[in-house]
Amino acid sequence: MDYTIKDLPESERPREKLEEHGASELTDVELLSIVLRTGTKGKNVKELSSEILNSYSLDEMASRELSDLKNFQGISRVKAGQLQAVGELSRRMKKSEREKVESLSDVRSMCGDMKFLEEEVLRVFYLSSGNELLQKEEFSGGVSQVGAEPRKIFKAALNSSAAALILVHNHPSGEAHATRQDLETTRELVDLGEKLSVEVLDHVVAAEDFFSMRESSDLSF
Repeated sequence: MDYTIKDLPESERPREKLEEHGASELTDVELLSIVLRTGTKGKNVKELSSEILNSYSLDEMASRELSDLKNFQGISRVKAGQLQAVGELSRRMKKSEREKVESLSDVRSMCGDMKFLEEEVLRVFYLSSGNELLQKEEFSGGVSQVGAEPRKIFKAALNSSAAALILVHNHPSGEAHATRQDLETTRELVDLGEKLSVEVLDHVVAAEDFFSMRESSDLSF
């Protein structure tokens, strides 16, 4: 006999919780429990949902074979298809919600806080070929220190399959220009990016104003 949501204490029933508090208050396990509806012998639907999500993220379920998903006890071919559908919806939602970084004004809006930082940091935006933001990383110490170990910058680019990146670092002094060290380090990163097929689109200095090395004549990208 399968264990259903009705077999759970009322306070733990996802459907009742959704009706009372809204879907945003439910965990991934609870939401998946509503989709699956029933568990299996000796395992209620929340336990089954938790087991599945401990093995695969929502996104990963979209790319799994039905046979892989059916390996979970209590998951029929129909339920395996439901899991795939949930995974695909999650993947599409994330893709549609991705921000784009297409201009210096986009960088300004995403890095306005950097003008007020007391320590120098380097923020890197990793982009797809369509300028969609795939990942954002922040390194302490500024470009001159990180520049000594460019693998820190490009490791994330390769892991996220980024086609391009934009560098932004702040000058706590408030001076909006690139120093000689900034330019030398950026030139090295541009050259390395070419070898790794990751284009360095720009390096921006955030200070009293924003200074784009790409828009200046100090460096060729």
